[in-house]
Amino acid sequence: MNKDIESSRARVSRRRALALGGTVGLSGLIAACSTGGSSDTPPTTAAGSASDDAVALLARAPQCVAGKEETQGPYWFDVDSIRNDIREDRPGTTFEVVLRIQDSDTCTPASGGGIANAVVEIWHCDAGGVYSGFESGSRSANGYPPQAATPGGPPTQDAPGADTSFILSNGSYSAGDVESATTDDGTYLRGAQVTDGGGIATFTTIFPGWYTGRTSHIHLRVHIDKKTVLTTQLYFPEDLIDEVYARSPYVEHTGREANVTNATDSLFDESGMLTVVPTADGYRGAVNIGV
Repeated sequence: MNKDIESSRARVSRRRALALGGTVGLSGLIAACSTGGSSDTPPTTAAGSASDDAVALLARAPQCVAGKEETQGPYWFDVDSIRNDIREDRPGTTFEVVLRIQDSDTCTPASGGGIANAVVEIWHCDAGGVYSGFESGSRSANGYPPQAATPGGPPTQDAPGADTSFILSNGSYSAGDVESATTDDGTYLRGAQVTDGGGIATFTTIFPGWYTGRTSHIHLRVHIDKKTVLTTQLYFPEDLIDEVYARSPYVEHTGREANVTNATDSLFDESGMLTVVPTADGYRGAVNIGV
């Protein structure tokens, strides 16, 4: 495993992540999204406004396509964190995610049909295939050896096949939703944004790694009026995956040739395919999600 990935996992705790600049709990947006906001005036906490290039890329992506409901997987928990940059210090290729949440009932390619003030959250694994909050289980799923506990940090639980506990979220927008009980304090590569007046939210992250049994993907949930209305996943073109994984730190996670592809992944759906272009420091991917 790439040493930069290992060392960065050891440095970041949930307490530090929640104290990072630009991080706002979802509970702090209730008033803005339910009483103070309007379709024309997004909350002032909605950082990461879309650039002209990002909006142009959304126009190139398929329009008014209903997002497919898909599993949230075993590694979701309510991180309750509004932030544009979710990398923390995770090594990997920079990837900007541009999302437009569209109303499937009113959307037309000309209008865009964007839904303002929706809360959009994403999460995905790091370049080595491991999820924050669940390093124990996701390390085991990738066949990594047990990781020793960090002095003064939380204990690690790397036993293969360990049971996953479930609890109910008390977050503002996911209240009552079933979430997995975390096994560590990490929050990297997780966060949420509030859509602007055009229904757009942007995130700065890294290109996700892969893990056994799945093609490369990003998890996504959409909340409107404090209710979860869609849980789905985003995907990447195969040639782009091959291009990124040929570089460090991804190339050091060996064995992908025996893993699934988009074509053989049981959950893959074309509606979640990102339209991707290169940028000065990585890539930008855009998708319109109808709800």
